[in-house]
Amino acid sequence: MISMEVVNILSRVEKFIAIVIIVVSFILFILSIYTLTLDVLYSELTGEYIYVFFSQFLQNVLLFIIGLELALTLTKHSFSNIIELLLFALVRKILISTEPSRDIALIIFSIIALIAVKQFITREKMSEDL
Repeated sequence: MISMEVVNILSRVEKFIAIVIIVVSFILFILSIYTLTLDVLYSELTGEYIYVFFSQFLQNVLLFIIGLELALTLTKHSFSNIIELLLFALVRKILISTEPSRDIALIIFSIIALIAVKQFITREKMSEDL
């Protein structure tokens, strides 16, 4: 059996790692938004550049959200949080990358499957609570 001291130490380490992930994600997010803002201010905004800027902005926002979800997953140990983390990662992949249509279809089916699993888990949990 694992002693309570070891469990407490591991819990504190998990919380510390989660805090580090949140802080690093936030700092990188602020720095990337700052550099993107400078790029917009000091360049000509053409249609192609606006697309690149928006794509980069989406990458940064979704990466920040994935970092927060990872920290939440470390602290809460919930299967639902893991599914949300996977959903955000898949959404980032489909929005940002230029994949062949077969890969995009597989990602969409994966997202649908994850949403179905999350609904099933939520229903199971609600029925157990009653």
